[in-house]
Amino acid sequence: MARRFKTPGNATPRSNRRGCLCANGTYSIKCCDGSLQAQGVGKTKGESASGDEYYYRVQRCGHSMHKEIHLHDTQLVVGNVYYLEFENSGHSNCYTVLNVSASGEHHIESATLYDDCDACNAAN
Repeated sequence: MARRFKTPGNATPRSNRRGCLCANGTYSIKCCDGSLQAQGVGKTKGESASGDEYYYRVQRCGHSMHKEIHLHDTQLVVGNVYYLEFENSGHSNCYTVLNVSASGEHHIESATLYDDCDACNAAN
């Protein structure tokens, strides 16, 4: 089987935190092979190379407290409010997702979506 030539590119990331375009149209750090096709686009959905862990920066509703979190097999939407249950910590509360992050210190056991902070706080 003949290998297909790939045109070299200068836009391919060299760090392991940014994803590249794969031949199948998805993005992953595994596809950063130095080719023009694999141009870097950054993190797209907060997913890790394995595709099953997601990282976010969140802010507690009504407070200035920020946390870096990660979840397995669950994507959150930036701007939405969730009641987050932290694994083994007792810090569960209502949080707004600020942005996708490169890492997460706190593991989330579950996330329940609410319309806004007031609805989340009233229910919990």
